[in-house]
Amino acid sequence: MFSKAMLLIAFFCAGLGAQTPASLLFLTEHSPPGQYLDAQGQVAGVTVELIRHLQQQLQEPGEFRLLPWGRALSMARTGESTALFETVRTPERENWFKWVGPLLHYQISLYGLRQRLGIAASELKLPGKLIACSYRNAVTAKDIMQFGFEEGRNLVLTSRSGECLDMLIAGRIDVMAITEYSLPGFALEVKQAGYELTRVQYLTERKRYLAFSKDVADERITRWQQALEQSYRDGTMRSLYQPVYAEAIILRLEDSARQTP
Repeated sequence: MFSKAMLLIAFFCAGLGAQTPASLLFLTEHSPPGQYLDAQGQVAGVTVELIRHLQQQLQEPGEFRLLPWGRALSMARTGESTALFETVRTPERENWFKWVGPLLHYQISLYGLRQRLGIAASELKLPGKLIACSYRNAVTAKDIMQFGFEEGRNLVLTSRSGECLDMLIAGRIDVMAITEYSLPGFALEVKQAGYELTRVQYLTERKRYLAFSKDVADERITRWQQALEQSYRDGTMRSLYQPVYAEAIILRLEDSARQTP
């Protein structure tokens, strides 16, 4: 039979357990250099390294899982104790999640092959006879549609990351959206195929975030935001991002932390 002292201890321990936040499930897609599967089949990349650093600072356990973007987005919207990255923050998505970031701040433009579009590609009238390509479920597809491209007519939407670049090199499409941070790697692949990228049209500037499921407590979100900004101030983010991202991208993130009171 329990004594009163033992019952009090039991209730106290139960209370402590109830206050322990649930372990987080981090969902992402294949999008190098931020996130990808390494040779051992583990989720890796510079954004993953940054999030693992934040986990360590906050003593937050969690599992990483790499999935197709559409599936990851659906799971994050309906699941609990979930964080989806790198997620573009839009008015439509604003109330779907609680946001921490930005993790990236970059520009996006439409690019084609100079050998096929000519040296005056930036003067082409869109859409004209061009065929564009974008990743399905990506916000960028809507940016492309604003120039008159339509799915089923002159816009191809793919479900596999990197497929647009393969189609561009093969001559099956004419233009595709390329982010500022992906440009060096894409340009190298195109060069190895005997071509050269040329910019056709600036699309937009965009920010990507950690999108937490709505059940995550506001206090927890605040701690993550503060830890992220601290990593921008103390040089941690710079040390991780500098080998793979342009200086302009890094400076935008550092500036965002300086602007926070």
